[in-house]
Amino acid sequence: MSLASRTVAASIALAAALLATAGASAQERLSFEHDGVARAALIDAAPGVRDAPLLLALHGGIGSASFARRRAAVTLWRRGWVVAWPEAAPEWNDGRRDGDGDLYNDADDVAFLRSLVARLAAEGRVDPSRVFVAGPSIGGMMALRVACEAPDLVQGVAAVIAALPVGLDCPAAAPPMPALFIHGTEDRIVPPEGGRIGGDSLLIRDRGRVEPIAETVALFARRNGCAGYAARPMPDRAPEDGVTTELRAYEGCAAPLTHLVSFGAGHTWAGGGSMRLGDMLIGATTQDFSATAAVEAFLSSLVAD
Repeated sequence: MSLASRTVAASIALAAALLATAGASAQERLSFEHDGVARAALIDAAPGVRDAPLLLALHGGIGSASFARRRAAVTLWRRGWVVAWPEAAPEWNDGRRDGDGDLYNDADDVAFLRSLVARLAAEGRVDPSRVFVAGPSIGGMMALRVACEAPDLVQGVAAVIAALPVGLDCPAAAPPMPALFIHGTEDRIVPPEGGRIGGDSLLIRDRGRVEPIAETVALFARRNGCAGYAARPMPDRAPEDGVTTELRAYEGCAAPLTHLVSFGAGHTWAGGGSMRLGDMLIGATTQDFSATAAVEAFLSSLVAD
């Protein structure tokens, strides 16, 4: 098992009993104009931090940067990182296309994120050679678009309950990219087998289609030159949630690749709070591990001395 996978597994085990919670950071709101549109991001950082690794944390299709920040409770800023929570305008242009093959919006969000990184780097707060991107759902799809189209901008990606949008050009013949994937096998919003976002639900408007998660991960396995993976079950610390998780650690890779598969989980953030009616619509939330802790452990392993 790779160093990144061992670190992820150890952190999940540590966090299973006590999930990560965020305290108060020196939060600020950074606003600027990009392509003639007012854009913004929330910034979490310790006061006076310099040349720090940066996490671009992208919110999902429902909610906002502030909502995602509260729910995910990321604590990397406590370990010397800067965490930026950019706002979509109003939804990420992650490469999804409608039935006519047209993009859902024309915002150049890759360029927006590049501009955000450049501003933070120019201020001396972040190290532009240590930038990472992560997100759930549509935020995860946007993270994958960045990894596909701007491999010079980010040095690693974490996509939770997300897959590559159909129509997004993501060449496997690209520089190796450290990647972490987390998904639930009973996801009704981003179907693991691919297809329409929302499946056959009439309650969800047309939001495009996704590739199967297996093909998404396989593309990164080819990109990273992996020879295969070793699978092992994670401890079932909350049997009552009806979910078990398998960690797939890819081997022989030029860059780390890890996939956490939660059998029985839905379109949910592992370790997060459940929302009763929401559970009926989006499926079960496992309490066996924390997705936040898993993402933080994976990314931290990439910048370890």
